Amino acid sequence: MRKHFPCLHVLHAVSKLSVCLALLLPLAAEAAQAGKKGQLVLVAANSMPTAYFDNGQLTGVLVDVISEAFLRAGYTVTIKLEPWARCIEDARQGEVDGIFSIFKTPERQAFLDYTSQPIITQTVSFFVLKNAPIRFDGNFASISHQSIAFINQTSYGPRLDEALKKNVFAKQHHANSAESVVRMLMAGRVEVIPSYRHVVLFTAKSLGAQDQIRELSPEVESIPSYLAFNRKRDYRQVMADYDKALKSMQQDGSYDRIFDRYLR
Repeated sequence: MRKHFPCLHVLHAVSKLSVCLALLLPLAAEAAQAGKKGQLVLVAANSMPTAYFDNGQLTGVLVDVISEAFLRAGYTVTIKLEPWARCIEDARQGEVDGIFSIFKTPERQAFLDYTSQPIITQTVSFFVLKNAPIRFDGNFASISHQSIAFINQTSYGPRLDEALKKNVFAKQHHANSAESVVRMLMAGRVEVIPSYRHVVLFTAKSLGAQDQIRELSPEVESIPSYLAFNRKRDYRQVMADYDKALKSMQQDGSYDRIFDRYLR
């Protein structure tokens, strides 16, 4: 059973440099000899609780899912954490093999091939300060006059992305990470932030602010999010192996157990 979980796509620069940590998994000798399996370099945004550092160790619910899937598939994987805009550009240029987790958009499909199995389904909602007299009726016009902060290069799903293109929101601000937009909300610099539900709640908790924000209802939408590979090389076999492994994780319960470890 797939979990509804917002991911993905949130940014966090650790220091002035992009951070990365190799996560090495065993590689079957026969697979290496066959030449069909090998080492992959994947990139993700540094975002709690999906992919982040905890006491210097790379961790996160999606890091664990990806790692287990490729372990089962017989690949060695290196995971790098970078600002989301850099993740997108590295995938576009073929500097990395793949990127996670990422929504499907027409623009991205021009340079990315997506796995058939979503890694998660992400719920996008608006968040405000707990006592703010702001209501959302499902129509963006109801909050279009509020100041709002978005994360650079992030897709929030078809509905909200289209609204941004049409400049529905008059007072737009931009930041590079989930932590940044939460801090902007807490400081009163903006009145509304859109986010993937569990990302913003986990981020607020890490800042000691989980009791100071609330989610507006209804949610904007729930969207499947994927692992995708650059189109400069042929990854069809890799994607087939990954999809098979991920499906086996969902069938034997290990997929749910990984999510439960982080979200219970």
